[in-house]
Amino acid sequence: MDLSIILDIMKDYGYIGLFLWLWLGMFGIPVPNEVLVSSIGIITQKGILQTTPALFTIYLGVIASLTTCYLLGRCLGEGVYSTLEKSEKIEASLAKGEELLNKYHVFALCISYFLPGVRNVVPFLAGFMKLPYYQFAIAAYTSAIVWVTTFFFTGSLVWNHIQLIVLYKMELLLGAAVFIVLYFAYDWYKKQNDPTFIFQKYR
Repeated sequence: MDLSIILDIMKDYGYIGLFLWLWLGMFGIPVPNEVLVSSIGIITQKGILQTTPALFTIYLGVIASLTTCYLLGRCLGEGVYSTLEKSEKIEASLAKGEELLNKYHVFALCISYFLPGVRNVVPFLAGFMKLPYYQFAIAAYTSAIVWVTTFFFTGSLVWNHIQLIVLYKMELLLGAAVFIVLYFAYDWYKKQNDPTFIFQKYR
């Protein structure tokens, strides 16, 4: 995504804006959270944001989103469920979420946030099924730590590799060109010395 969007949010609203974006993103903001978190990781590598506050803000936004979904299911489950299942797309996500919960029970919360189609559906269904909050919190908040750190530091690593590519682009291009030339030279030599190739060539 365009990093200027995140920069504008940080400039106008600070870390609160970042928190709200991650929290309310489940209501339809058309930017995948993976892209957003990785982009923030890139920004911290550029020195625009501080790593610890950014990481902590992201984590709070994610668990706020998960908790909201859980509470909607627990407090308003039947009404919200009836509304959601009217959409074919959401109905399919609900069916997938129910399948995960039936198969993995509370551990479904540990993997659901890594699956974009059901990441907010499974916490909602967990609340709808009256899963005790402490079980929800242990599973969901722990997996959120893994998810956040994975994509945050993926963004950081990508930025570091981009910097290396830019710094050594001429050397990399030259190396690629040499490799291609050597590959075709070897392929040509192998064909010229292959009896089968010669037989097919002159028969």
